[in-house]
Amino acid sequence: MRISGVRFGSRRIVPTVARGATGAVVGVSLAAFVLGSAPTYAAPPVAVATAAPAAPAAEPAAEPADEPADEPSTEPTDEPSTPTSEPTGEPSAPTSPSPSSPTTPPPSPSTPPSTPPSTPPTTPDADPEAEPTADTIATSIAVAGPASYRGEFVDVRIAVTDANGQPVAGVPLTAQRYGYRTWMPLPDLVTGSDGTAYATIQMSKWRIDNRVRVQFAGNATYGASTGEGAVTMKMREAVVHLEVKGSSVRDEHPYRLWMAVTDEVGNVVTGKLEVQVDDGSGTKILTRVSLDAQGKARLDVYPRKGSKYRAIFRTEEWIYQGTSPSRYVSVLPYTNPVALPAGAPKPSVDTRALTPARATVAGAFPQVLTIPNNIWNHMVGRSWRSGCPVGRADLRLVRVNYIGFDGFRYRGEMVVHKSVATRTANAFAAMHNSGIPIRLMIRVDWFGYSSTVRGADDYRSMAADNTSAFNCRDVVGKPGRRSPHSYGRSIDINPWENPYHSARGVVPNTWWVSRSHPQVAWRSSGHTVVKLLARYGIRWTYGLSDKHHFDA
Repeated sequence: MRISGVRFGSRRIVPTVARGATGAVVGVSLAAFVLGSAPTYAAPPVAVATAAPAAPAAEPAAEPADEPADEPSTEPTDEPSTPTSEPTGEPSAPTSPSPSSPTTPPPSPSTPPSTPPSTPPTTPDADPEAEPTADTIATSIAVAGPASYRGEFVDVRIAVTDANGQPVAGVPLTAQRYGYRTWMPLPDLVTGSDGTAYATIQMSKWRIDNRVRVQFAGNATYGASTGEGAVTMKMREAVVHLEVKGSSVRDEHPYRLWMAVTDEVGNVVTGKLEVQVDDGSGTKILTRVSLDAQGKARLDVYPRKGSKYRAIFRTEEWIYQGTSPSRYVSVLPYTNPVALPAGAPKPSVDTRALTPARATVAGAFPQVLTIPNNIWNHMVGRSWRSGCPVGRADLRLVRVNYIGFDGFRYRGEMVVHKSVATRTANAFAAMHNSGIPIRLMIRVDWFGYSSTVRGADDYRSMAADNTSAFNCRDVVGKPGRRSPHSYGRSIDINPWENPYHSARGVVPNTWWVSRSHPQVAWRSSGHTVVKLLARYGIRWTYGLSDKHHFDA
C-alpha cells in the first residue's frame, strides 16, 4: 500500500518509514513537504493518523485513524516506540516518532512482520481528489530534422512533451545516431525552456545512417521515454565527364579515357563508374572503375575496331544516375598497310567471311600442335583422303601471328609435315617480326574439295591470295601427277602477287607476272623474303616459273 500524507493548508505531512535489517517497519516519522512534491513509499501496511490543525509553533499530533478493530493502530508520541512481541506472536503496530526523534533500532530478526490489511487505512481529513505524489507524468519525444543533402550538417530538433502536450524543460537527454551498423553516442543534451534540444549530425550517403535516437531516463515527476526519427535525404544529380585525347588509335595500342563525376553543384562524387562500349555489335558493359578521392578515374582501352564509349554513374540512395556523352574512336592499323602499285587488281575470291581473328598476343607467338579432332575432321575429304602419302600422325598444325596487307595483325595457321614444323613456325615468326606482310593465311581445306585437282581447291586458294602448305592433290595443270604439297613440305606464299606458270597458263593472274614489290612480290633470289626463308632452310625451288612456291 502507499502511505499518504495529511494536508495542512498548502503543506502536506508525509510519514517517513524506517526499516530494520529484515525489512520490517520499525518506525514512521512525519515530514513536511510542499504540497504536490512529496514522494510516497511502498511499505508494509501502517495505520496513519490524520493530524488536527495546531498552532504554528507546536508540532501537530496525529489522531488515531479509523481502522478495523482487529487491525493494530498507530499512536503518535513524542518519543519513538519500539514494537514488542505479544504472547500470541502478533506484533503491535509501529508508531510514528516526531521528526526530531531518532529512529528506534530494528526488532529482532525473529519478529514476524505485521499482516497486511485487506483494505488500506483511511485518512478522513485527506483530500479525496488528491493524486499520489509518486505517480509520474508520461512523456514523449519527437525527433525530426529538415530534409538535407549528403554531407550537409543538419540540426535535428528534439522535443520532449508531457501527456498534455506541454513542454518538459530542463531534463537531461541521451542522444545517439546510427552508423556502421550500430548506435553511436552523440553529446548529451538538456531541454530548454520550450522543451526542445538540438543534435547536430552530418548527413551520410546511406539513408539508414541518418537516424537519431533520444532517451529520457525519467525523474520523480516525469516518466521515461524514447524517441527516434530519420532525416530525409535530398537527392543530387550526377554529372559525368568523359574526356579523350584524339579520335583515333592504332590497333593494339592503348586509348585512354579520363572520367570525373560531380553533382550538379560541383561537389566531388566517389564510388563506382560503369564504362560501356559499342563496337557496332551492340552496347555492352566493358568494366567498372573506382573513382578516387577527387572523383576521378582513368582507363586504358584497346579497341580493335571503331567503337563508342560512355560512362554511367548509377543511381544511389543520395544521387540520381548520370551518363556522360559518348566518345567515338576509330582504329588505325597496327602498322602501315601495304602500298600496292596503281592499278593492281584485287584477289578475285572474296575472303571476308574467312578472314581469321585478330592477333591477341604480342609478337609472332608461334605454336606447333598436333592436329585437333575438329580440324582433322574438316580436312578429311578436302585436303586429305585415304591413300595420301602422309597421315594425321605425320602432320602438325602451325599457328603464328602475321601482318596483313591492311596493316592489322592476324592469327594464321597452316598444316605441314612434322619434320619441318618447327622451322616453318620460326620462319614465319621472323617474317612477322621483320614486318613482311601476308595477305591471308588459312588452311586450304576452307576452300572445299576440287575434283580438278582431286584435293582442296587450290585454284580458289590462289585466287584468294592465300598462303598455305599441306594439300594432298594433283599438280595444277597436270592431272594425275601428285603435287609436292601432298607431303607437307611445300609452302605457297602470297600467290596472287607471285603467279605460277602452269602447263595450261599463268594462274591466278597475269598482271603481276612482270611486276615486283619490295615486300610482297619477289622476282629474284636477292629479295628480302627469299633471303629470309633461306636462313631457315626453306628454298625458292622453281624461281620465276613458280614464284610463290617454296620447299622446306
